[in-house]
Amino acid sequence: MTEAWRIDRLTLQGFKSFAERTTLDFPDPVTGIIGPNGSGKSNLVEALRFVTGARAQELRGQELAAFLFHGAEGRPPLGFAEVRLELSRGKERLVVERRLEGDRTFLKVNGRPASAKALALALAGTGLGRGGYAIVGQGEIGALLEAPEEVLLAHLEEAAGLKPVAEAAKAAEERLKEASALLEEREAGLERLKAEVSRLQGEAERAARARALDLEALRLRRSVLLARMEEARAEMAKAEARLEELAKEEALLKEAQRGLKERQEAIHAEEEALRRRLEEVRLLLKEREGLQAEERELSRILKALDRPPPEDPGPPVPAPPLSAKEVRARLARLKAEEERLLGEKRRLEEAWRRHEAEAARYEERLRQHQEALAERERLQAELAEREEALAQLKEAWEKRRALEAQLEEAKAQLRAASRERERLSRLLEAGVDLHEGPKRVRGLRGILGVVADLVRPEPGLEVALEVALGPRLQWVLAQDEEAAKAAIALLKREGGRATFLPLTLLNPPPAPNPKPVPGLLGPAYRLASLRAPGLPAEAILLALLGDTLVFADLEAALAYRRAGGRERLVTREGEVLERLGALTGGRVKGGGETLLLRRRLEDLAEEETRLRERINALEEALKPLPSGQALAEAQARVAALQARLKAPLPPAPKPPTPPEATWDEGRLKALAEERQALEGLLAQAEAHERWRLLAEAHAAWQKAAAEAARVRERLAELKGRLQATLPLLEEAKALEAQRAKLRQEHQALQEKEARTLTQANRLLAERENLRLLLARREATLEELARELAALPEAERIPGSPRALQARLAQVLRERESLGPVNALAERELAPLREELARREREVVEAKEALLRLEGETRAVEKAYAERLKESFLRFQEAFRTQALALLGAQTEVRREGRGLRLLLVPQGKRTQDLRLLSLGEKTLGALAFLFALGELQGGLPLAVLDEVDAALDEANLLRFARFLASGRQFILVTHQKRTMEACHALYGVTAERGVSRVYAIRKEVAHDP
Repeated sequence: MTEAWRIDRLTLQGFKSFAERTTLDFPDPVTGIIGPNGSGKSNLVEALRFVTGARAQELRGQELAAFLFHGAEGRPPLGFAEVRLELSRGKERLVVERRLEGDRTFLKVNGRPASAKALALALAGTGLGRGGYAIVGQGEIGALLEAPEEVLLAHLEEAAGLKPVAEAAKAAEERLKEASALLEEREAGLERLKAEVSRLQGEAERAARARALDLEALRLRRSVLLARMEEARAEMAKAEARLEELAKEEALLKEAQRGLKERQEAIHAEEEALRRRLEEVRLLLKEREGLQAEERELSRILKALDRPPPEDPGPPVPAPPLSAKEVRARLARLKAEEERLLGEKRRLEEAWRRHEAEAARYEERLRQHQEALAERERLQAELAEREEALAQLKEAWEKRRALEAQLEEAKAQLRAASRERERLSRLLEAGVDLHEGPKRVRGLRGILGVVADLVRPEPGLEVALEVALGPRLQWVLAQDEEAAKAAIALLKREGGRATFLPLTLLNPPPAPNPKPVPGLLGPAYRLASLRAPGLPAEAILLALLGDTLVFADLEAALAYRRAGGRERLVTREGEVLERLGALTGGRVKGGGETLLLRRRLEDLAEEETRLRERINALEEALKPLPSGQALAEAQARVAALQARLKAPLPPAPKPPTPPEATWDEGRLKALAEERQALEGLLAQAEAHERWRLLAEAHAAWQKAAAEAARVRERLAELKGRLQATLPLLEEAKALEAQRAKLRQEHQALQEKEARTLTQANRLLAERENLRLLLARREATLEELARELAALPEAERIPGSPRALQARLAQVLRERESLGPVNALAERELAPLREELARREREVVEAKEALLRLEGETRAVEKAYAERLKESFLRFQEAFRTQALALLGAQTEVRREGRGLRLLLVPQGKRTQDLRLLSLGEKTLGALAFLFALGELQGGLPLAVLDEVDAALDEANLLRFARFLASGRQFILVTHQKRTMEACHALYGVTAERGVSRVYAIRKEVAHDP
């Protein structure tokens, strides 16, 4: 059996309260360190942890400066701290040093500077490394069993000597990760290089295509120039031929123009002779026109003079005494007076007619006024009735509005409640507050439901009962064990985990029967019920809640516990007082939400039913009430009556006054007699005037007859002279016809001359255009020749200039679409292809190396798993033996995930939860764990225990002391007498003026029988 490591010596200076250089030797198996509280005993344990690589956060300090001696009475602070630890294993020696200067720390292993990783490897197998199990600080022994599963497995690896293997496996895994990362990086670089090569290859292809297009564009430009030159020469030859034709056409036009000019001159002379003769004839015809005018005037005069003789005036009529003018004036005045009197008569008659009409209107208005008074009285009575009915309608309408508002509010509440119920139903059906396992098995055959869905707490106790149930909320109630087994099989296939409570295996504890005390609401199982009917509710609730009691508040629960109550207690606000005295409280996020959601769902269903009943009642109450239309119609009728009553009454009429004037008919009769006398005088005067006018007309007629005879003689003379001028009219017409013919011929010649001039101008313009075309084509040829000379020789492409130009434009567009090209792409591509081949070889090599590393990693992991399995079986047996010997407990060790899980059941108890063990049981269980770890290498190599025996009673101290005599090395910080007696050597630690000192105490070891 290989020897184990031992601590030979500990030297420290400047560490915490140890200002002086202090050395402690440990030659004996069991060494005790004693001293009063605050003397610095635990600082020695921390010095051991410090020198073996612990960080400041893992010790009783948050920074390294806390480990320096800060001075005391009469002693200045020190700027450094140094701890030295010497270990041995047979002839092998290991010296570890750690020095602290300010914020800097220095490590040495066997006198050489070392890293933290090298220190951990050097201490592998001793249990002293960072996080090791060999050093148990003050108050840490109980927490050793409750350490995370990964930490427990690390302790097992350390004790089994697998730490280097685990480190090697970890290192291999890290190398594998690094190799994978390197391979990924190289593959990514390779992909980038491939992309670059692909890009350059594309650019090279584009550059080659661009060169081909440039060459084709050059040939096309030269071909276009040559084709344009050929086209220009052909146009010049065609233009010269046309110029010769134009010269001939111009000569013919000039000859035609001369003939036209001669004919125009002859027509002009003939036309001039006709004009002169026509003027002479027109002068003669002017005299004829004067004779004709005179003839017309004399005919008019003759017509006026030639009239029948007037009436014979007869004998003369005597003249009246008054002239007709005076008679007419007197008659006019008389008629005016008569008209005035008649008008006055008509006005008086009209006044009486108006009086009679006003009297009739007075009677009518009086009748209307009396009818209006009667109508107003009727309207006032009707208005009173309508207003009373309107008031009743308004009251009924207000009641209807209130009921409609209540109905709308109830419907809105019903919609909101329905939406909330549907939302909660969806949430609960989806199992948002359930674990995966319970969620999957809901609805299976034989599954009665999840506890969270089945338990209905009393109102207000949801938080208390949810805390009381705890994880049991996720339990699944099954009809029998067969249903539970089927559900577990489903979860194994599909994933998830759940706890099942079959009714056939139900074994509830006795029901609690507490005494009534203030604040006690009752046993928890009586404060809830089950939602599913037909189930043994009391037995199920007892199995779930046990003896849990519910209190109103924490003070009442504490008072009950102090009075001797041993049950598990919960409060309405969720505080929990365990049977062992542990008190849990505070605010829990979402506390009571699971049961509250289900309570809320039931409340919403009840609220929906209540709201539907209320809506039906409101709708029935609304049916007999009037609608808004009836109210509006009643208001309109009342408003119409009020408007009619506001209209003013017709005023009471006044009786008309009759006219006061009277009429005298005698005045009109006198005027009529006088008018008749004047009319007789006027007739006499008019007869005398008529005779005088007829006598004067007869004398004028005789004079006109003599003048008419003279006019007839002159007319006969004029007709003879006009007859003599008739041949001149015929001559004038003939001259006008000849002159018009000459004018038409002259106009035709002018038009022909104009056409000739137009043609000549056209020929002249065409000749100038052709000459200009020739000049331009000559310039074009010169320009094309210069452009052609600037281009290098190239093959001529056949085709017309337009076709060649279109092809050139297409080539230029294609070249432009290529854009700028990399002319050096082919040159750059060659080295990149070589680099690509090299990178591909590197990736292949990296993949091969990765495969080798994976094989090595699998080999290391296999070796680690085999050795760990062997060590686990040995540790499992050793832990069972040690726990049975120390505290008579049954144990079980399980491998779960990446750690260990310890199960320990003390003798006479059923609990497997390590957190529910007493402190003494935890201490002995932790010691059993430490001793079992030591069995892996033939014994615990060493252990530094700081007051681990503080919680042990006398019997357990004796057991502890017997184990100390096993020959292993123990360094104990203790206050217990039994432990001191078991030590082979003692060191006493005192504190003098803030400085710790150590005194060695040798003693003989007395073994207990």
